[in-house]
Amino acid sequence: MPDVTVHHPATSPARHATSYRMNARNRAWLARRNLPRILIPANLAVWILLTLWRFRGLKVLLTSLAGFREGLRTNCGTRTPMSWRTIAQLTLAGRPPVF
Repeated sequence: MPDVTVHHPATSPARHATSYRMNARNRAWLARRNLPRILIPANLAVWILLTLWRFRGLKVLLTSLAGFREGLRTNCGTRTPMSWRTIAQLTLAGRPPVF
């Protein structure tokens, strides 16, 4: 309907604690759902190291680590790991699932 006007509440575009926690939790869930079990620790270790390298303060770091912990402890949904052929194709394309 072209005559409808929608107003969204003004919010800050800056990252906030919830976004850091959810981002980390979702990374853990994504790895647990879609990677072969042998690659999950490597994938999460890389993301944790990147988080440690990028963090913008102790509060952000602790929030992100809490998100990773939540992602490891809670239900991630149905596991449907990708095939090794898909992993090889991703790697050859320059997007290995571990990094």
